[in-house]
Amino acid sequence: MAQMQTGMASPSGKGAAFAGPGSASLKYDILTALLVAATCADPETARLALRLSLLITARYNWRQDSFMVGQKEIARMWGVTERTAKRDMATMRSRGWIEVSVPAARGRVAQYRILFDEVLRASEPYWAAVGPDFAARMAGPQEPPAANVVPLQRTSAELPAGDGSLWSEALAQLSHADPATANAWFSRLTQVDAADGRLTLMAPSRFVASYVETHYPMRILAVASACDPSIRALDLIWPDTAG
Repeated sequence: MAQMQTGMASPSGKGAAFAGPGSASLKYDILTALLVAATCADPETARLALRLSLLITARYNWRQDSFMVGQKEIARMWGVTERTAKRDMATMRSRGWIEVSVPAARGRVAQYRILFDEVLRASEPYWAAVGPDFAARMAGPQEPPAANVVPLQRTSAELPAGDGSLWSEALAQLSHADPATANAWFSRLTQVDAADGRLTLMAPSRFVASYVETHYPMRILAVASACDPSIRALDLIWPDTAG
């Protein structure tokens, strides 16, 4: 997730995102994101993603945005000891994937809420493994609820103001031609340099840099070259490559 933000919306305890038109697709996308992390991520993340997927499938109340499962039942579902179940639940809490919404009381198990923004942020590096259509859909413009949302894309009103740079001029033209793609992808790039015939742009993460380089390099280069004919090449970098 460099920290990449996702356009998927958490329901903020109201279940609004998981009811009505499109809710079934949203649920499948969340489970797909978790399961691709379960197959592609590091061992601990993969294990937690798979186990959380089972909890969601078996016990999650989408409308109430919560699940109530005792530690003994969790251990049985996961095929582990209660000690291991307790440890993995604690790890999910420390990662910000889940939180206790109602503490356990005498004769009643704790109630948990899943923080989907953090879960999806953790799965984001692996979306492309499902396919560019899935990655684009997860990143694409959506109409989120007002609260507890981590937007992937800016709205058109939030596109960076022109600063006189080559990229700001090119971005304005790209935004006019294709607002959705510009909001979701191009607006997240910043100019590092424009010299010696090369335009160098910084992406917030390797995933964003790779996706843009795979799908839009010629579009960006064509517009940048039109703005500055000396530009003949495009370089995309991310924080880990800088310096």
